[in-house]
Amino acid sequence: MLVLGGGLKRREKLSARLGDVLSYMYLCSAALKRYEDQGRQQADLPLLEWSVWDAMFRAQNAIEGVISNYPSRLVGWFLRLVIFPLGRPYVVPSDRLGHEVARLLIAPSGTRDRLTAGIYLPKTESEPIGCLEAALEAAIRAEGVEQKIRAAQKDGRLKAAGAEEIARAGLAAGVISAGEHALLERAAQLRNQVIRVDDFPQDFGIPRALQPALKATA
Repeated sequence: MLVLGGGLKRREKLSARLGDVLSYMYLCSAALKRYEDQGRQQADLPLLEWSVWDAMFRAQNAIEGVISNYPSRLVGWFLRLVIFPLGRPYVVPSDRLGHEVARLLIAPSGTRDRLTAGIYLPKTESEPIGCLEAALEAAIRAEGVEQKIRAAQKDGRLKAAGAEEIARAGLAAGVISAGEHALLERAAQLRNQVIRVDDFPQDFGIPRALQPALKATA
């Protein structure tokens, strides 16, 4: 502010980067407060660590952008020396930490329940979110059955190609039971339903569009 003064308003990219830094600091504060308010749940620690590391890394990049594009090279050099005396300390969250976070999000747990607390979660499969939750539950229940089939494939007992053919071959060979085969079928059905985000019939909207013409003809 001493160098730029009111000119900071006209340098929109610099002021926007400083705004980004403020936003990421707010996100860090919100994540820390949530962790504290919920009793410092040890299981939630990976989520907190990932959130803080990611926000601080992005804030660091924004500060680097301010320094690199500062109008005065001398002041920019001084700011870099003060802010990053030992270099840039923050890096992107590690893949190991990302895997821990993903594991917490894709399996039922207290951590996942705390994250979704207060969110409307429909139970009917006709609703997109309800279908997604049902698909997740079905996929988890089918994991043990899929392990049996993979083991039978390695042993050479099953040689069919394609998921449906392998499941039917496993049922015929006695590798899995009828109930386990039903679990696989339900998981596959829900999975296919979930991934059809842009699936529409070929005549979608045509009957409604033709209604005025049909009325006029009548």
